[in-house]
Amino acid sequence: MFQHVLVPLDGSSQADKILPFVVWLAKGLHLPLTLLSVADVTSGAPPGPMPEEGARQLHALVSRLIQEGVQAAPAVAVGKPAQEIIRIAEDRGCDLIILSTSTGQSKSRGTLGRVADKVFHTSHIPVLLIPPQPEATPTAQESPFSALILPLDGSPQAESALPYAEDLSQRLALPMVVVRAVPFPGAYVDEKTPPAGEVEANTYLQSVVDRLQTEGVIVEAKVFGGLPVPHILELAHQMPQSLVVLTTHGRSALTRWFVGSVAEGVVRAAEVPVLVIPHQFSRRYALRVAELLSHSSLFAELHQEDLEQLAETARIRTYHPGEVIVREGETATGCFMLASGRVEVLKGVDSQHPTNLATLGAGDLFGEMAVIDDHPRSATVRALEETECVAIRREDFLETLQQRPQIAVRMLPVLVRRLRQADARAVE
Repeated sequence: MFQHVLVPLDGSSQADKILPFVVWLAKGLHLPLTLLSVADVTSGAPPGPMPEEGARQLHALVSRLIQEGVQAAPAVAVGKPAQEIIRIAEDRGCDLIILSTSTGQSKSRGTLGRVADKVFHTSHIPVLLIPPQPEATPTAQESPFSALILPLDGSPQAESALPYAEDLSQRLALPMVVVRAVPFPGAYVDEKTPPAGEVEANTYLQSVVDRLQTEGVIVEAKVFGGLPVPHILELAHQMPQSLVVLTTHGRSALTRWFVGSVAEGVVRAAEVPVLVIPHQFSRRYALRVAELLSHSSLFAELHQEDLEQLAETARIRTYHPGEVIVREGETATGCFMLASGRVEVLKGVDSQHPTNLATLGAGDLFGEMAVIDDHPRSATVRALEETECVAIRREDFLETLQQRPQIAVRMLPVLVRRLRQADARAVE
C-alpha cells in the first residue's frame, strides 16, 4: 500500500523515540525511509540543529539503520519546517509521513506540537502521528502495535480508510476493531442522511466485518451511544498499543459533525498513534487501481467510469517471495491481476513432483473465472519475488455488475475468447 516513508527529525529526544516504531514498520512493510532534518532559520524560530550539525547527525543515523537492514537515505533542508516536510515528501515521492507530535519544540493547541499541527492540517499525504512516548519504548524487534481501531460512520468518505487498515492488518498480523458511534436519537447529520439508529449501525458494521473476515482479517465490531470522539479515545485508552486509522472527512463537506472534528479531536487527545488518511489522497488510490486494471486484457474495453467503479472495491495486495497467493483446491473468492513482480502457477504443489504450468508477470491475470463462480482453485499461485496484485472479490464484482450492467456487456467477448483459448490448450 505505502511505498516510501518520510521521517522528519528535529534532534529532540521525543522525536528520536519514534525511531523504534519507524524501524519496525519499515522492516515489516519493506519500506524505504527518507530521514529529514530541517534547519528552521526563520525569525523567532525556536533553536534547532543548524544544517551542518543536522546533516552530520542524520548521516550517522542513516548509516546505523542501513547496518540494521533498513533501506534509508538522508535529506537536509532549510526553511519553515512544515512547508519543507511536505515539499520534500512530494519531491521524493513519499506517500507516508511519520511524525512525532512533539516535533517542533513549542506546543500549540492540544497535545500537538507546532510543526505536527501544521503538517496535519495542510498535508495531502497520509500522516502517522505518534504522541510523546514514555521512557521505555519498544525495540525494533518488538511489535509496537497490538490492534487497529477503525472508526466508520457509514459514509464512502470514511470507508476510504478501509483499504489502508485492511492492508496493515493483513501484512502486520494485527486484529482490527471497527467502531461506529450513534450520537443520540434524532441527531441531525445532513439533509440527505437520516439519523442512524443502533440497529442500522450494527447492521452496517456487521457487513464490514463479514467482508473483512472473508479476507482473513481478525475483526470485531463495537457500536457506541453518544459522541464519537470520547468513545474512540476511551477505546484507545483501553487498548494502549493500538493504532487508530481514520480519514479527515466523513459524511459531508458542509458539516463539522463528521468532517474534520472527529479526526481532529482524536489526533489532539489520543494517547496512541493515529494514522490520518486525507480524503483526497484516498481518491488517488482508486485512480491508481483503475489505471492498473486498464492494462489487463480482461478490463481493457471498459470505460474510465467503469474502471473507477471496480477500483472502489478492489484491493492492492503485496506478497513476499515464496508466499502463496491462491492454493489449489481452496474455494475461489475472486481474481487477481499482477501489478508488479512475478508468480509461478503450479499443479500438485504438495506432491513430490509439482508441475509448473506457467510464469506470470505484470499485467497478467489469474483466477478470472472466480469472479463468476466459486469452483475450487485449479492450481496454486506462488510469488517468485516481491509482488503486487490487484484483488477483486466475486461478491464485489457481481454487486458492481448490478449497478453497471454495461461492464458485463463489454467484458463478455473477452471472457468468451479466454475460455476458447483455455479449451484449445486442454485439447492439445
